[in-house]
Amino acid sequence: MSPSVSGSAARVAQVLARIGAVRVTTGQPFVYTSGWASPVYVDTRLLMSEVALREELMELAAEHLRPIIAARGINAIVGAESTGIAFAAWIAARLSLPMLYLRKKALGWGSAARLEGRLPDAPRLLFVDDVTTDARSKLAAVQALRETGASAEDVLVLMDYAIYPRIPAMQAQGALTVHALTTWREVFAALEGLPPEAQAVLQAYTADPVAWSVEHGGVGA
Repeated sequence: MSPSVSGSAARVAQVLARIGAVRVTTGQPFVYTSGWASPVYVDTRLLMSEVALREELMELAAEHLRPIIAARGINAIVGAESTGIAFAAWIAARLSLPMLYLRKKALGWGSAARLEGRLPDAPRLLFVDDVTTDARSKLAAVQALRETGASAEDVLVLMDYAIYPRIPAMQAQGALTVHALTTWREVFAALEGLPPEAQAVLQAYTADPVAWSVEHGGVGA
């Protein structure tokens, strides 16, 4: 796993904190679509409306993806419906690459029923989404892309929590590499003015997110 595609993870974390993308609760927990219960929710969609900061982070992403794309021979960018679409489009424009998006559910028939856009010849794809916890949904998306006959080994996210256990097969077989602009630990460090209660909750969560989830009604590992 690659914890960060750049040496600017702290800067990305500062931007997310600055725009109010990090929501913290000491009461009813957030429950992610993956089933994890958490005291924090990072809404990267707010970045779409912050033009200067968005441009800075997308340029950073493109800059650090260039050597990865060259090494892998990646020839198209695929965004996740829905948040990943905008980020994928901005990154693809900077890299002068074709862009597609992957639907959550198939529309039509055939192996490409979830894909919108046209695959290039001998497709080698980079999948783009906003955030990942345990990367299960990212592996499922990449597997869907592979069913079209494409090669897909890499995922870019704006933030990887990087504190949840990964799928054993993903680690052992090297089926997927997750590249991230920042991680939860950098984002946590960038938060300022947290009341003591919230600070304590986030510290407990960061130390053991699985136990925290189970204790608050979410899934376990």
